Amino acid sequence: MSCYELSRLMFDLKMNETVYQRALTDFASVMGNYELSSEEKDALRSGDPRRLRQLGVHGMLCLYLKRLEPKFRDNIYWQQK
Repeated sequence: MSCYELSRLMFDLKMNETVYQRALTDFASVMGNYELSSEEKDALRSGDPRRLRQLGVHGMLCLYLKRLEPKFRDNIYWQQK
């Protein structure tokens, strides 16, 4: 289990538009680019930022998982870097 890899993925979703666009279409392949445990992958698939926080990801980065959900995607907050 690597808190760094999980945090790096969340950071890349926030800052790297290419990673974000790929995650929208194939999140499993994006997760495959990071050394994540099955527990971490399950937490990502669940879409629950609280689970990520329990695994050690910074609270602000956890929220960027919500950016992948259609009902949150167009919120102006996510468009700010």
